[in-house]
Amino acid sequence: MFDIVGMGNAIVDLTTLAAENQAFANMHISDRGGFFRTRIDEFEEILHFSKNNQVSAGGSVANSMKAFAALGGKACFIGKIGMDKYGTFFTESLKNYNIYPGLFIDKENATGCSVVLVHKDGEKSICAKLRASKIIPFNSVNMELVAESRMLFMEGYWLDNNLLTVKKIINAARKNLIRDLHSFPHDALPICIAFTLSDPQIVVQQFDFFAKYMKHIDILLGNEKEFEALGESVLPPVAVKTLGANGVDVRSQGKWQHFQPLKVENVVNTTGAGDAFAGGFLYAVSRGMPIEKAVETGQLCAVDVLTQAGSHVRPDLNERLR
Repeated sequence: MFDIVGMGNAIVDLTTLAAENQAFANMHISDRGGFFRTRIDEFEEILHFSKNNQVSAGGSVANSMKAFAALGGKACFIGKIGMDKYGTFFTESLKNYNIYPGLFIDKENATGCSVVLVHKDGEKSICAKLRASKIIPFNSVNMELVAESRMLFMEGYWLDNNLLTVKKIINAARKNLIRDLHSFPHDALPICIAFTLSDPQIVVQQFDFFAKYMKHIDILLGNEKEFEALGESVLPPVAVKTLGANGVDVRSQGKWQHFQPLKVENVVNTTGAGDAFAGGFLYAVSRGMPIEKAVETGQLCAVDVLTQAGSHVRPDLNERLR
């Protein structure tokens, strides 16, 4: 029995110095901050010229599962990887957190990768290719793992290329999971479906999905811009809106409640902090904790990411929080 099963893109992040990547220099990218698009051949060349990489296994839900597991929860991650060294690395990374790897191996496509090119001023240019993670057929998803879980967590990123699969998963999961969150918070262990919005553009493009399937979702997580794109006409029993340095808003039992942020000194990195918050929040929910404690647990996980170079919590998080 798992406390949670997370489903999302299996991505390996390679962080390297932009000045040392000749392929990137040849592209003459003017906007150095954020994501930029590449053709597959350009991406492969950038990957080839990436030297002295800091390698980490990422993906939004995978990062959340690491926070959940680091706190002591029993987690499983479902995704698709290639039959290559990065697929092996991703699998071992899950195991290092005691996360069960419910992974489907694609024999034709390589494991999804993102290259984070760091400039001298600290700005980051990021390009990514989902590759094996791009298409997830429903028949490749091990629904028996979902049937053995108390909670299912999915990401909005899957909606771009796998809308039908997401619908089928939710419909199938509804036959296995008992909705018990409408009186949240309470002492009983909540059994639910949670979803993260992932990106404002996805929310806009897939609004019809959210309008129709929100009735099947118990907990919705996202940032301020994502919730702004969604509006308040379609919200589940619990909505969790992260506000960065301004704290967190939570809607439960029809009312919004604001929670102040934790004090953080020496912020090193913001990438992955929202994912870590989600993992911590869901862990607390799985333990029947009240909203106040769930928010605090999520914030502690986010702080662990904010104060280090990596994009996910460290495996010994639980020990350091004692």
